[in-house]
Amino acid sequence: MPTVPQRLHLTSRDYTGRDKTDALREFYGRELMRVELQPFEGSGSSQATQDGLDFASTMLPLGGDSIYVQTDCSPSRMWRSPEMLRDGDDALYLAVAWGGGIFHTPNGSHHLTGGQYAIVSKARAHEFINLRGGASACIQVPHAALARRVARLEEAPLRLLPLGMPEPALAMGYAQLLASSAQLSAPLLQSALSHLQELMARILAPAAQAPVLDALDVPRMALIRRDILARIDRVDLSLAQIARLHHLAPRQVQRLFEREGTCFSNFLSEARLQRARDMLADPAQRQRRVLEIALDNGFADVSAFSRAFRRQFGMSPSEARGTDTAR
Repeated sequence: MPTVPQRLHLTSRDYTGRDKTDALREFYGRELMRVELQPFEGSGSSQATQDGLDFASTMLPLGGDSIYVQTDCSPSRMWRSPEMLRDGDDALYLAVAWGGGIFHTPNGSHHLTGGQYAIVSKARAHEFINLRGGASACIQVPHAALARRVARLEEAPLRLLPLGMPEPALAMGYAQLLASSAQLSAPLLQSALSHLQELMARILAPAAQAPVLDALDVPRMALIRRDILARIDRVDLSLAQIARLHHLAPRQVQRLFEREGTCFSNFLSEARLQRARDMLADPAQRQRRVLEIALDNGFADVSAFSRAFRRQFGMSPSEARGTDTAR
């Protein structure tokens, strides 16, 4: 695979003129992804055909020739022709298009509903038509990396995965979280890649894979923490709500926290208090009342917030702000 910068953001707005589709196809398609790429003219939109390919893409190298790509595009075609197979690229990619699409291979056509995942080999001639455009994503891993984890892995697999299978969504959600992180250290990327490869191995050979709790638990906990922090201002945020969001029983979520030496309520409380402390120390929020900040962090009243804040940090909210009286 060609070398990709630490993180690459590419949009069709970076190109102008009538030849922008050719430029995108050459750089993004042939050079970076080793696929052919062009607008899908059967989408029924003459404007899309006239304007060419319209898309935005983020590429995150994960190390070891593995990469995560998320894209938002107009209706498009992407394919690997028999002639392209001579480049020797045998990577497998886990892919999803939330608008659905069609896979064509020499052996037939396969329809994917919106949100359905597939694992496809670049060593196989195939075409994917993103009929409606919109969001799509893929995780690409070299065949050799997965062959070390999956006994007798075929040379060029193609798997259409059942809707509701947890591992594909877990792997993609974890990769999306990594891509949205501001900074990623080399050890974190190495660990993340190991978890993603283990998840893809479980997808390829679920019956043959012995349970590896860490491969599931680390990505799952990362996504659970993300979803808690995104809802931290909700007074009624509960363990049951987070469990439903991740299609787990509340006890399963609680066990994940226990493995990290804490519990859901402690994690939520500490996260709320730390966020409140950061807001109190922010000069841009100095004119806000303590009550407002308490409410913004999921506390129902300022008295309960002040007591919890003092227990956690050994000072009052006003002292953390550097004032003598509560506002």
